[in-house]
Amino acid sequence: MNVSAVMSRSIFTAYPNSTVKELWRLLFAKHVNAIPVVDKKRLLLGIVTKEDILRALYPDYQEYFQDVTSIQDFEEMEEKVAGIGTKKASDIMCKKVIFTRVDTPIMRVLSRMIVRSLNQLPVLSENNEVIGMVTKGDIFYALFKKRLQKAKKSKK
Repeated sequence: MNVSAVMSRSIFTAYPNSTVKELWRLLFAKHVNAIPVVDKKRLLLGIVTKEDILRALYPDYQEYFQDVTSIQDFEEMEEKVAGIGTKKASDIMCKKVIFTRVDTPIMRVLSRMIVRSLNQLPVLSENNEVIGMVTKGDIFYALFKKRLQKAKKSKK
């Protein structure tokens, strides 16, 4: 089975001049974990994840979340949240994007995601346009869909 059979074609993209505030609205309102950043021809320029936004907020934010008792100034954190809202996607996006093509077998894509610790990959056309996203969840569902349907039928 290839990526074209499981990918989502209904995706949200951003432009390099999109603000971080616009990005986080999309990430949270649409319940996605990553947004491809494209040019006017839909060519992939980068990707912004929730992790990228957190990193922009606090370059060493993990330190704060590992020891919650060390956080002393929540007001300072709130000010930083307000401050990064005006940064642009081009300021925080990852420019080296791992991607896949529509004709790639899903098991190859899954292994790439596992090795690189990624949850999703943009899907590019032959012309390098962003045409979709594929997630580990998409692949998992495709792999177990038949088995899940059989289990439902046997319970009836």
